[in-house]
Amino acid sequence: MHDPIAAGALMSRLEEIADELYGLTPDRFVARRSELAKEARSEGDRKLAKAVSGLRRPTQSAWAVNQWVRAEPDNCGLIAELAADLTAAQRRSDVGAIRSLSTRRKEVVAASARGVVDTADGLGVTLSENMIREVVQTLRAAIADRDTLDLLRRGRLTSSVEYSGFGPAGVFVVPDPASDTDDTEATDTAPDDTGPDDTPPDDDAEADEAAARRRELEERLARAESVEQEARDDLTEASSAVDEASSEVDELAGRVRELREQLSRVEDELRFARQRLSAAEKGRSEAKAALREAIAEAGEIRAALADLD
Repeated sequence: MHDPIAAGALMSRLEEIADELYGLTPDRFVARRSELAKEARSEGDRKLAKAVSGLRRPTQSAWAVNQWVRAEPDNCGLIAELAADLTAAQRRSDVGAIRSLSTRRKEVVAASARGVVDTADGLGVTLSENMIREVVQTLRAAIADRDTLDLLRRGRLTSSVEYSGFGPAGVFVVPDPASDTDDTEATDTAPDDTGPDDTPPDDDAEADEAAARRRELEERLARAESVEQEARDDLTEASSAVDEASSEVDELAGRVRELREQLSRVEDELRFARQRLSAAEKGRSEAKAALREAIAEAGEIRAALADLD
């Protein structure tokens, strides 16, 4: 039977643990998670232990966003407010409002990304260009996707998120206003059939292709490094589980040896006790026979005395 009180206590404790873990730097996450899961198991709470073990270690960029949310909750609220406004405008099909909000989105994302970088710097962590790009992608995704926004507001992001165009908000129908000064967020473009042919020279085309190829490779490298780090974390966690299980096996094996030795001693004592019982029973039988003889002899003597009288 489902116990709502127990379930509520479990979720409350899990939230406390998650709040602690996601406030740590990624390099300390796995070790502390293993400690907390072990504590839960030692207390007999296997459900909590399993839930804690299931908490995923955040990537560096996700960690930075989580810390920014903790440090600047009001600025994080601007992301949520903008998401709601864009969703409402899109439902009304208000193109003018969407264009205006798209400009605002660009400003909010850029300011928020700077806030994330500054927060990380304040904690002694410098974000690379790839990480900053992931931060920007995640902030944009939070504006477009409700689930991502929920994770962001709770400070529970585990990896960067990139909006794929199939989220519920659908706010990217209208392109962002072009900007020559903002190179942290790409703008949407559309072909113009009415303007002159501005095809760049071959050299420029090759340079653009090379730059695009470099960006693609950098993004693939960032994803590969993230996967590698997760694999390393999984290995560390698995190794910790092996160490813990091995220690438990050694402890139980030691207890088995002790119990077997104790059993051997008890069996010896039982054998000696049975021997003493057998000897005692034999002595009791002999004592009963002697008592019968003594009673008979005493009867004979009393009879002889009676005859003399």
